[in-house]
Amino acid sequence: MRAARVIYLVHSPRLAGLSPADVDDVVRRHPIATGNVDVQPYNAETDADATRELLPQPKDFSPALPFDVYAQLRQAKWLYRIEATEYEPEDLSYVRQALLIAGEIAAMTDGIIVDPIAFTTLAASDVLKEIDRPFDPLRHVNIHVDRGTRPFFVHTHGMEKFGHLDFEVHGVPRESLEVARKLLRHLIAAVVSGGAFQPGEETQLCGFCFKFGPQKSDDTTHFSNGSLCLCDFKLVADTPTPEMQALLTV
Repeated sequence: MRAARVIYLVHSPRLAGLSPADVDDVVRRHPIATGNVDVQPYNAETDADATRELLPQPKDFSPALPFDVYAQLRQAKWLYRIEATEYEPEDLSYVRQALLIAGEIAAMTDGIIVDPIAFTTLAASDVLKEIDRPFDPLRHVNIHVDRGTRPFFVHTHGMEKFGHLDFEVHGVPRESLEVARKLLRHLIAAVVSGGAFQPGEETQLCGFCFKFGPQKSDDTTHFSNGSLCLCDFKLVADTPTPEMQALLTV
């Protein structure tokens, strides 16, 4: 079984960093029952290469980051890397705990939180809103739509948080984009509920029968932990829509 891994980067503009005791206190307040968590501080002046390498490129974020926000990330004086690993997750509390650690550090340092697995950003206030409402895995996974050589490349980022490969669909026609998004949202929900999919496996979902193939993207670094490619689509719905039929060309 794959390990579930959550990573957050807190970029702080403050000149003074948190003390090791302060960081330890934050971690103790948000323990992970059967996994482990590590918080690594980086000083942008003495660890310039590391802080620059850890920050994703502007093009990776979806939605795109405003220039001033990315500039704040690049100009941060301190970076705190929070990594939580859960090898046998019984529930999703490890995701919540890692997020709380990142949120508290961000609140203490006026920082901006970057999720480098899902390519999103959060403020400390966003974390407060998140913990006050029911857990929704779709808020922790990002669905990207990129223009490709064969219409659109639709894929997820963030499935590593649940110990699973990401999903990708290539050559999606414009009229089928929402169908592809819906399909990926249902796959995410299935994984979060305890499901798992393997290369070569076939399944039925959202009116389709399809297979999971190996990663098809040429960029081996595009996904944090690899991906499965949805392929060989067939219709099983009694009354398929034109948008569903168009996906058969994938």
